[in-house]
Amino acid sequence: MRTVLSWRQYDFPIDWQTEFAKDVPLHLEVGFGDGRFTLRRALAEPDQCFVALEISSVSIARLIHKLKKAGVQNVRILKLGAQFAVKHLFAPHSLHSITVNFPDPWPKDRHTKNRLLQNSFYQIAANRLELGGTIRLATDHPEYLAFAQQEAMDSKVFELRDDPPPEAVFETKYALKWKNQGKPLYYQVFVNRGLELDRSLELDSPKIERSSVPHALLSGELPQRIEFEKQVLAYEGGHVIVHELLSSLGSDDQEKGQRWLFRVTVDEPELKQQLLIIAKHREGNEYIVRFEPFGDPVLTPTARGAVHAVTEWLLTLPSMHLKARNY
Repeated sequence: MRTVLSWRQYDFPIDWQTEFAKDVPLHLEVGFGDGRFTLRRALAEPDQCFVALEISSVSIARLIHKLKKAGVQNVRILKLGAQFAVKHLFAPHSLHSITVNFPDPWPKDRHTKNRLLQNSFYQIAANRLELGGTIRLATDHPEYLAFAQQEAMDSKVFELRDDPPPEAVFETKYALKWKNQGKPLYYQVFVNRGLELDRSLELDSPKIERSSVPHALLSGELPQRIEFEKQVLAYEGGHVIVHELLSSLGSDDQEKGQRWLFRVTVDEPELKQQLLIIAKHREGNEYIVRFEPFGDPVLTPTARGAVHAVTEWLLTLPSMHLKARNY
């Protein structure tokens, strides 16, 4: 059994019943930090299943150690943010609860758009939660609490409920630190009312293409050396940043010399990926521009823009000409 799932290799949404080999309530925790709350809850509720999200590799390593030491088998870990995970990896009405303990408050006014608990997320979460399912928020930030409450009411799909916090919520590392400093801590439960949702938010999980690999075909000759400057391209609701060009000598390229690797970041509202795009010689004077499978990229519409960005830059070289696009 793998505790950390290679989520890119699954069909979306994930069949969690098969993954856990049982059909019991499924709970999601967003940003588990040092993992002590995750562990305590999994031990206290062995008949429940838990999916834990985190983007910190250090935090993930700590939780893996805790779970292994305690012999816990009802937790799966994903290295992923909540926006993409909730929308794509969970089927409608498959979640019993979503726990958000001490999220980043994004305190500056210009950064409030980055807060998780806002109208757009509530709309998606209401579709993924069962009727009466809950979002459970713990925070030390009164402005974030007020923001989350107002956004929930504006969404019209959640209602507020004042439940006493579970004891373990305020016994995490930072909660104890803030309590010792005399800071007030807040707990709020948002209950899914199951009302009509905003269909403009595309709540059904879209199919991520896995079979059609985006690529372009060029003809010409890659020079041995060339100057490269960072490229930034807006594409399909996100941005593609081509950071640098690297050359690679491979045995299959000896006749033509170098092949080129481009290090790329694809930044979307729900997902951020670090990718490699290759411009590689095939036959004659033909080159293919495509993804390297390294990193197991998710081929979202914006990710396809990585091939486009590299192709467009290559076409600025006098020696290169377009033969075909497929992206």
